[in-house]
Amino acid sequence: MNRALVQTSKGAAASALIGTGRRGGYAMGMRFASQYKQKFYVDPEPQIGDYPNLPQKFAEDRPQRGWWDRQMRRNFGEPIAEQDEILNMWAPTQYWSPGWKQVSKMWAGVIITIGSVYYLISQTRSERPYLRAYYPNGLKDELGGVPTRTMASAIEEAEAAGSK
Repeated sequence: MNRALVQTSKGAAASALIGTGRRGGYAMGMRFASQYKQKFYVDPEPQIGDYPNLPQKFAEDRPQRGWWDRQMRRNFGEPIAEQDEILNMWAPTQYWSPGWKQVSKMWAGVIITIGSVYYLISQTRSERPYLRAYYPNGLKDELGGVPTRTMASAIEEAEAAGSK
């Protein structure tokens, strides 16, 4: 086989494998640290040297499709963040929590709903199926003439029983 043809086919295969399009907001293909340093540079980190100091972005926050490695949501040749074990797809799920304004709106909605249901029930409640008992002379006569005890009379009785 012709040497030039083999080199050309290797180059074509490599360029087809690497790609030149853009997917997922990142350029596909081989990337160099200098390109990423200009694009993603966050702050100087003396321990990582020339490696780009990438922002901490969870892989879960990236779009689901359009990646060379669909499981990890990464493209071929893309530099890996320093804290990749915390930021990759195998890390614990990041949960979103609403702000105080939204929480207070939710609580207001719950309270208004409960209050309106209570008001509706109180306004549409039927009458009682019975009449309240009415005693014209009070319960003293109805219970056999037993006088009503007060707190003072109960204390006097207890003191009298205790002194005996």
